[in-house]
Amino acid sequence: MNSKTFVILKHEFKKIAATKTFIITTILGPFLLAAMILLPALLSVGSGDRSGEAINMGIYISESNNAYALVNAEDLQTAFSKTGWNIRTETNREAIHQSTLDGELEGYVSIESDKVAYYSENTGDIYVTSLIEKIVSELLIAQRLTERGFDVKEVKSLTAPYKLPLFKIATDSGEAKESDGLTDYLVSFLVPMCFALMIYMSVLLYGQMIGRSVVTEKASKIVDVLLSSVKPSQLMMGKIFGVGLAGLVQYAVWLLFAAIGLKIAVIGFNFVIPVQLSFMNFVYLGIFFILGYLLFASCYAAMGSASEDEQHMAQLSTPFILFLIGPLVLMSGMVQKPDSLLSVVFSLFPLTSPMSMLAIATTGQASPGRILLSIAILIVSIALVIRLASKIFKTGILMTGKNFKLKEILRWL
Repeated sequence: MNSKTFVILKHEFKKIAATKTFIITTILGPFLLAAMILLPALLSVGSGDRSGEAINMGIYISESNNAYALVNAEDLQTAFSKTGWNIRTETNREAIHQSTLDGELEGYVSIESDKVAYYSENTGDIYVTSLIEKIVSELLIAQRLTERGFDVKEVKSLTAPYKLPLFKIATDSGEAKESDGLTDYLVSFLVPMCFALMIYMSVLLYGQMIGRSVVTEKASKIVDVLLSSVKPSQLMMGKIFGVGLAGLVQYAVWLLFAAIGLKIAVIGFNFVIPVQLSFMNFVYLGIFFILGYLLFASCYAAMGSASEDEQHMAQLSTPFILFLIGPLVLMSGMVQKPDSLLSVVFSLFPLTSPMSMLAIATTGQASPGRILLSIAILIVSIALVIRLASKIFKTGILMTGKNFKLKEILRWL
């Protein structure tokens, strides 16, 4: 590497790595990322599950229609009592309705001749409404079976669903262990999503950092002084590799934390490391971070040199952000169907492959040939983009006083 490029690299690295913000985000980054992914899921699960809670529920029975009610009121009361709820029965609709409005009752179930309805201020509580629907459905089914001369208990035993035991086969030892399908699904989705988010946040953060640095130096005329000593290509490469080195250091610390965490989980909690957290997948994480960063950083450097301010740079770089967001939006489909046409296209197209191919690779269903092909296309694309970005950088860095459009920027090539 040219000595002048190395000086710029060292300056850019120190400018980022020596800050308190960088140190704090490097240490807390993995924990913040885990909180972003896991906390919403845990909160949603905790807020939806109200089992064991003594809910105050009312039952309204119309005296005039009780004999013709859709379900038997006593049977409904018995079924509700098994849930642990506090049941209050009323024959006065106004009284039970007012108690619901006053907050004394969660709601009330109205038994009528043509329907059983639920009234509440919070009909969006899925746990409560689904449980009421299940209880009423079971009573109605039992009534229909009885009317036709069937034995309800016998029918239930004959139609009881079968719980399929799941056994996961370890790829290394071939040993089969009983598994929870839901846990496997969550791991198979959360790990690729976590890896993809790391690529997304770091590439976007460091790419924009380069763009802002170029815009600031261009606006303050510092770049005129710098270009008297170095070539535009040396300045651009120094910035790209300097900021990239800071990102690489941050990734190294994060991977070290991950390795320590996994080791503690294995020793202390007998945690079985899933295939998604294999050593090779962490290697892929490092490879696709470097390649993805070099690709997008070159684009941001070019867009920064052609911009008069950060707002204009944000407008020019919008297409690149869309290519970063696309794989995140379609992540679930690509992980579940890694061989679909969409997954193949996204994993090979250079602007989407850093996240898409990484996510698919973590599932263990991507062939080595496909991964190598994706990496090869990325490397060729990076070489081409850096060459084109150097031309834009060389022309745009010295041109001020105008917000250039993308059509004008393409002419510089």
